[in-house]
Amino acid sequence: MKTILRLIIYVGVCVCVWLVMRDLIMKKLSKDPVGFDHIVLNAFDFNKSDSLEIWDQKVLSRHATEYELTDFMGQKCVKADSDNSASTLYIKQKVPYEEWPFVSWDWIVEKFPDREDEETLGKKKEFDFGAQFYVVFYSKFFLKTKSIQYIWAEGLPVGSVADNPYTRNVKLLVLESGPSAEWKHEERNIKDDYRMLFGEDLNKNIDAIAFMTDSDSTRTDARAYYDNIKVGILGEQEEEMEHIKHMDEEDPGSEGGIAEKSRAILLNIKEKTAEIAARFLEWVSGLELPGKPGKEEPSNI
Repeated sequence: MKTILRLIIYVGVCVCVWLVMRDLIMKKLSKDPVGFDHIVLNAFDFNKSDSLEIWDQKVLSRHATEYELTDFMGQKCVKADSDNSASTLYIKQKVPYEEWPFVSWDWIVEKFPDREDEETLGKKKEFDFGAQFYVVFYSKFFLKTKSIQYIWAEGLPVGSVADNPYTRNVKLLVLESGPSAEWKHEERNIKDDYRMLFGEDLNKNIDAIAFMTDSDSTRTDARAYYDNIKVGILGEQEEEMEHIKHMDEEDPGSEGGIAEKSRAILLNIKEKTAEIAARFLEWVSGLELPGKPGKEEPSNI
């Protein structure tokens, strides 16, 4: 009887563990998943008087854009003031490509460069923008360094992409366009953007990030503000869902792709598990255990 009791307890524990695991897996594959926090490797909020000291400046024309700490629209931030100038603020920041790196920041443009011609991404002439943010990838050779240049344009459609007119190793992506009465927040999945812009999987670490406001090509002036810059790794849930999404893209199949097939399999397991659990409980209820009253035998009297 002790052996049977131990077997019942063992089987019961196994069923309970599987039910818990099954629910966790179902949550991961559900259409409305419960997310996990991102892993922030570094954050720059510019709240302290020495916040800019860890950033380096690279001058790209005869005159440098002025960067200084200030308050704008109730937010402590960096003001980029360009007067016929071009220079970036950058900082070295490694993020491993094997993970799912992300970069996020707040920005707003107060003054766009003035133009004589229509705004464009593909020409060197008047190649100035109110605000730009860069993600730079590691390379042993400087001339082969690749980067993504995110742009706040004045009139170009959001989502516009192009090669930088100075080098094909830099890809341009317009995230915002036109004036705004409020700060804008961006968060970019770097693996996704790299694949979309370069047409290949990311295979290099993030090596640095930078931001810039310039007006040297138009010989005018521009002004923007930057704040709350973060770099890190996407949360576990988002990473898992992105992985499933790319699996679907690679093998859509006949019934909604790998993710849908996985959901169908797990739903089938759910049904089978419930059936086994019901049979198990029915079997247990029919056993005579110590301390449990058994069925009365019919009397022969």
